[in-house]
Amino acid sequence: MQAVVRTFAIGLAALFCMGQSAPDRIDYTLTPVITDGALTAVQYDLRFRGEADGETSISLPESWGGQNELWRGIDRLEVVSGGELRAGEGPARRLLTHRPNATVHLRYRVIQDFDGAPNAQQGNAYRPVIQPGYFHLIGEASIVTPTDADHTTPIRWRARNMPRGWALASDLEHRDLRLVNLWSSITVGGDFRIVHDRENQVRVALRGEWGFTDADFSARVAEIIRGQRRLFGDRPSQYLVTVIQLDNPQQNWLSIGGTGLGDAFAFFATPNAEAAPISRTLAHEGLHSWIPARIGGMPREGEAALYWLSEGFTDFYTGRVLVREGLWTPAQFAEDFNQTLRAYAQSPARTEPNTRILADFWSSQPVQQLPYQRGRMLATIWDARLRAAGGRDFDDVLLTMRDRAASGDATLANDLFAAVTQEMNLDVSGDVERHVMRGEAILLPEEVFAPCGRIVTEDITAFHRGFDIEATSSNNNIVAGTDPTLPAYAAGVRDGMVLIRRDAGAIGDSSQEIAYVMRDGETERTFRYMPTGHGVFTQQRLALAEGLAGERLAQCVRVLGGA
Repeated sequence: MQAVVRTFAIGLAALFCMGQSAPDRIDYTLTPVITDGALTAVQYDLRFRGEADGETSISLPESWGGQNELWRGIDRLEVVSGGELRAGEGPARRLLTHRPNATVHLRYRVIQDFDGAPNAQQGNAYRPVIQPGYFHLIGEASIVTPTDADHTTPIRWRARNMPRGWALASDLEHRDLRLVNLWSSITVGGDFRIVHDRENQVRVALRGEWGFTDADFSARVAEIIRGQRRLFGDRPSQYLVTVIQLDNPQQNWLSIGGTGLGDAFAFFATPNAEAAPISRTLAHEGLHSWIPARIGGMPREGEAALYWLSEGFTDFYTGRVLVREGLWTPAQFAEDFNQTLRAYAQSPARTEPNTRILADFWSSQPVQQLPYQRGRMLATIWDARLRAAGGRDFDDVLLTMRDRAASGDATLANDLFAAVTQEMNLDVSGDVERHVMRGEAILLPEEVFAPCGRIVTEDITAFHRGFDIEATSSNNNIVAGTDPTLPAYAAGVRDGMVLIRRDAGAIGDSSQEIAYVMRDGETERTFRYMPTGHGVFTQQRLALAEGLAGERLAQCVRVLGGA
């Protein structure tokens, strides 16, 4: 997902800045710190003009992307010249005193505040990564700024003294930068391999050994980005994808994730990641270059309450673009869409109100997935209504929002969406109130994807692993919460065993036998059982029509991929 807390509509920023003088530029210089041949830190020097009253507040990174206390990754913050620094209000603030309007030179080091290499159990590597042979820095987690600097403040960024043989890649390597670009940036250096697709202006910086070649990965990235640009009518422009590996805490542990960062995408995966889920993640996160920033943006506070739009619409267009560009068949689309429907139907948070998402998005996995599911399903319904009315589909809504935002309309994305759909005689207000705000369950109409097939609604025995997967994952994969009334317990699964891997079955599908390999003391054992829980639930799935071919197949592709 795109974890951004400082996203604004540019038009809104311009409104706030009317009548004020243009802010001074901030200069940032990055320098690797090498000790005994190994990287130990990354140094930043920043120069700027202080406030006219002789006091300038300084902000350290604090919270972003579900990560807190990011200021722990900032070390040796000091004044090189131009003033004196003392403690501020809390660990993420400092107070700089200086002569009025003095030019100030600050210096600090970015360090890694966790032990060892990034690993999958910690999740995506959003915190600064400083390893002996490379670094990986996301702007929101590594940049110190004057507190009152506006996100439109001009900056100059450069790197120097890179060790011989090291590669450097950053989406800051161009002119006309603003502070918002620095916050929403990715910079890597070290033993990376850089692949440059000059035709599409896409660079890929990756390290480590994978199950695919650098060239194949770069080509797939270029295909996806090219398709997204085609959707939005954009010409090729500089785009960076960075790829680092996450260590496996257990055998066969699989993790794939990433985050969109303006004109870049930071990708994280375990070495066993396969091409198909990688493509989906790339497609989703790449779309965040447009959604929501270029269709109106998001509010500064309470952003999670609108993730049904920013993440849900992005998930809707992930499938649409992959089908449109020929990277997915209708069968692949249906498989992915049915995973969403299955997860939604069995989610313990399915009927939670939107206030729960705002409160617990970063602390509960079912809650975190809910806005993705709701937004994708609702966009599917609204797309079908527009097609049924004739002459339009959901693309018309999105592109109209883009045009309004580009013309200087300062309306945020959710309000702009409501206005545009109303103009197109598409009433979404009731759906948003019922299914987003109040949390009423969503059921798709049977013919929502016609002529591709139909939505089948059926009662299914509830899926349950037989133990609490969230408690197990958060406890170093030590099994917890085993239910003695379920088949897993009857098969021999007990609290205290160590979960190693899953060898069979599909998460969410109670009709398939599941097989888990666990360590019981010093013995590795395989447990096979039917993953059924208590009771039944209503589940929907897309059943493709048999014999899709010729014109009917072409019509289906137009429905799934957009006309």
